[in-house]
Amino acid sequence: MLLIRNQKQFESIFNEYWEDLYRAAYIRLRDQAITEDIVQEIFVDLWQRRAEINIQSSLKGYLLTAVKYRVLKHLKREARFVTDGLDGIDLISVESDDLSFENLYQQLEVAIDQLSPACQIIFRMSKIEGMSTMEIAKKLNISKQTVSNQLSKSMGIVRAEMKHVTPLLLLLIDGQA
Repeated sequence: MLLIRNQKQFESIFNEYWEDLYRAAYIRLRDQAITEDIVQEIFVDLWQRRAEINIQSSLKGYLLTAVKYRVLKHLKREARFVTDGLDGIDLISVESDDLSFENLYQQLEVAIDQLSPACQIIFRMSKIEGMSTMEIAKKLNISKQTVSNQLSKSMGIVRAEMKHVTPLLLLLIDGQA
């Protein structure tokens, strides 16, 4: 569980992660002002809810997942979803606000826990940290094909575990910018 005891500790977290969050949002939005707003909202929320946030994995993974969630909420609000290739799901009409980010994050963590340890590492590196297949292969000293196979396997399991939640989550975990 994350405990932010004081402003200095919070500032340290901000200084360590703000660039990663900005980059992750900007890649998807290509709008500096909106990206800055989203990153600011995430850090304001982190500060305001510091006593109640329960992070089961890494802080970086939690924050990057928050970026993806906020970006998707923004895109939904702006009605800029492209539905090609999503089997006819009309994401604009999906009511995603019935699940808070916390609930969504907790359910995703439960689904990830169903994966083998190797699949968990690769899934987190790819889908949460946004690393490419090649980057993961180099970092773990395994073949690119092994990474692809593990990702395919893990995506099948996570999709099956999360199918009851919302189509928005499938976009969240499938999407790679």
